[in-house]
Amino acid sequence: MRKTVEYAILAGLAHAPRSGYDLTKWLARVASHFWPVGHSSIYPALAALEAKGAVRHEAVPSEQGPERKVYSLTAQGTEELLAWTDGPLTATQIRDEQLVQALCYGFLPPERALARLGRVRRYHADRLAHYAELERRLREGQDAEGEGQAITGPAYVGTLLVVRCGFLSEQNSLRWCDEAMTIIAAAGAGIDDPGGPRQGGRHDE
Repeated sequence: MRKTVEYAILAGLAHAPRSGYDLTKWLARVASHFWPVGHSSIYPALAALEAKGAVRHEAVPSEQGPERKVYSLTAQGTEELLAWTDGPLTATQIRDEQLVQALCYGFLPPERALARLGRVRRYHADRLAHYAELERRLREGQDAEGEGQAITGPAYVGTLLVVRCGFLSEQNSLRWCDEAMTIIAAAGAGIDDPGGPRQGGRHDE
C-alpha cells in the first residue's frame, strides 16, 4: 500500500508534469490546509514512485544551474491514482496544535487569552484572503498556481474543490475565534455561559 504522500505527489503530477521543487510549491499553495508536505519528503517519495514504475522523469535544461528532473505520470501511475481516488473511504484525521493550546486558554488570564485569540484570528484572516485570491484567479482563468499558465479541464475542477474547502475552513475558523473571544470575555466578567455545564456538573458527562 502506498503512503498518502505518494498519492499527493501523483495527484500533483496528474495536474501537470513537475519537478520536485515545483511539486513542493504546488502542494504548499493549494494543499497546505489539508496535506502539508515538507520538501524533504518529496524527493524520496519521487524516487520510490519511479522505482515502482508509477512516474518517470525527463531531464530538462534549466536557465539557472544544472538540468532539472521533470516528473510525469506513467499509465500505471494514473491507473493506481484513479483506483485509490475511487477506493474505500478513510476516516478524516485532524491534528491542530492551536486547538491543543485552546484547551488551556481557560487557565490564562482573560486578557492574555483574548490577545492570543486576536493573533490567531489575524492568521486565519490572512489565510482566508489567500484562498479568496486563489479562487479569484482560478475563476478568471489566470495563473492560480503561480506556474505561468491557467488551469483548465479536470485539473481546474480538482483545484477549485480544494481551494473552496480551504476558504470555507478559514471562514469557520474566524467564526470560532469570534465565539471563543465572546466565551472568554464572558468568563472573565463572571458571566455564566448558557451553553456550559450546570452547577456541580462535569464537562465530560
